[in-house]
Amino acid sequence: MTDVSKLLNEKVIEFNSKIKDDTGMAKMIEGKTRTICICVLDGDNYVSKLENLKLGDFERTDDTNSDLIVTASSEILEALISKTMSPIKAFMKANLKVKAGLMDMLLLKKLF
Repeated sequence: MTDVSKLLNEKVIEFNSKIKDDTGMAKMIEGKTRTICICVLDGDNYVSKLENLKLGDFERTDDTNSDLIVTASSEILEALISKTMSPIKAFMKANLKVKAGLMDMLLLKKLF
């Protein structure tokens, strides 16, 4: 099984770098505070918080009550993170479940 937490935290570094370099993206998330939970069907759940234009590291959690909830297997998450599978394809095949509002879906797109 893939170390999903390591992959997620690599994405955190990439995401925070984008925020610093892309003023448009920074404006899109300015003033937003969101919690993001990644529920790994064959593993643990991980949560991160977006606050003050910065996404925190993902940490293991048992609490899945978040603003954005993404549920998938570790295999699907790895494919999404490595961009070998599109989120739309995973969603249409019922391999990916997302619970979020429309604006939060756009935020997720920037993360993955």
